[in-house]
Amino acid sequence: KHPRFLSDVNGDGLPDVVGFGDDGVMVALNNGDSFDMETEWLGDLGYNSGWMVEKHPRFLSDVNGDGLPDIVGFGDEGVMVALNNGDSFDTETEWLGRLGYNSGWRVDKHPRFLSDVNGDGLPDVVGFGDDGVMVALNNGD
Repeated sequence: KHPRFLSDVNGDGLPDVVGFGDDGVMVALNNGDSFDMETEWLGDLGYNSGWMVEKHPRFLSDVNGDGLPDIVGFGDEGVMVALNNGDSFDTETEWLGRLGYNSGWRVDKHPRFLSDVNGDGLPDVVGFGDDGVMVALNNGD
């Protein structure tokens, strides 16, 4: 119900805990000795907003090349991105109107990944669907 990741979200070189909770995205920063108390970095993309593990995979990846991991979520309508500004995530925007749940993409049947397939340094979307492999190149915005 609540996926969690380890990723350096504030650029200090230490892995932080990022969790997708009921009400949004919570982050517990790593202070070198332990993790600080979690704080909300985004009030969306959580379970109460309709984001469910069984329908909507979410990843952390630097999609705009600024060195900070952003949120990439495969929602009902397509690929949503919430950019990381160093102390929170900006409101998510749609980057691609495909590869979403309402287009027939299922977690258990259609894996989707982020990988730099063209060597430009930005992660691209790769999906394995009923009709074969779909690639959406990242243009950075």
